[in-house]
Amino acid sequence: MYGAIIGDIIGSVYEFNNVRRKDFEIQRPTMRFTDDTVLTIATMDALLHPEVGYAAMYKKYFLKYVNSHRGFGGRFYQWGLSTSLKPYHSFGNGSAMRIAPVAWAFNTAEEVLAEAKRSAEVTHNHPEGIKGAQAIALAIFMARQQNSKSEIKDVMQTRFGYDLSRSIDNIRRVNVFDETCQGSVPEALTCFLESTDFEDTLRTSISIGGDSDTIACMACSIAQAAYGIDPKWIEFANTKLDEDQKHILSTFHQKYKLSL
Repeated sequence: MYGAIIGDIIGSVYEFNNVRRKDFEIQRPTMRFTDDTVLTIATMDALLHPEVGYAAMYKKYFLKYVNSHRGFGGRFYQWGLSTSLKPYHSFGNGSAMRIAPVAWAFNTAEEVLAEAKRSAEVTHNHPEGIKGAQAIALAIFMARQQNSKSEIKDVMQTRFGYDLSRSIDNIRRVNVFDETCQGSVPEALTCFLESTDFEDTLRTSISIGGDSDTIACMACSIAQAAYGIDPKWIEFANTKLDEDQKHILSTFHQKYKLSL
């Protein structure tokens, strides 16, 4: 899960100040966790406490962090403040950026896909919102299972219909801010597929511009499963997280017997 969190934190200062190069400053004091991290940890908490349910857990975390200005999307913000737990037919990338824990908590592709749908549809019950969450979750799971990049790419194209034919250079030239699954999930997948290691995924995903923190969150969540993470990145992330967040991370890793 640290992959998603690191991508979010480092991308946070570039979301509305895009850089179109890979040699950007990668650790800055102003970097902070955003809604991507908040809801990724909420997903972990929901898996630890299934009796609560995803919708109630997401709302709980929203209310906990809403006053610290973490960048919650407009429709999610309205939903979070409402008394309703009903979904709002979103196809935003919020369903995909929070999904990483699901890919580590289950042991078959079928379970991962089913749980990704359950996680997504409590808010993002549009087919594209569900598809985006399932694609990122399955890509992480396949990377965990040591599937090759060509195998992952083939499944992402054939099962989900994403166009992954564009090069990073092409995407970098034309990419704009787009918070939809269909406008950011293929880009995140390509950043991972064209990467050489975790840091290269991180730098590539931010260098294409657009919704930088969320693209990096999604791409780096896959990169963690494929490459692992240098402890220096975990140490950096921990300087930005609060104690409650670190406790959920530790508990989740212990429950599912995951190494940091």
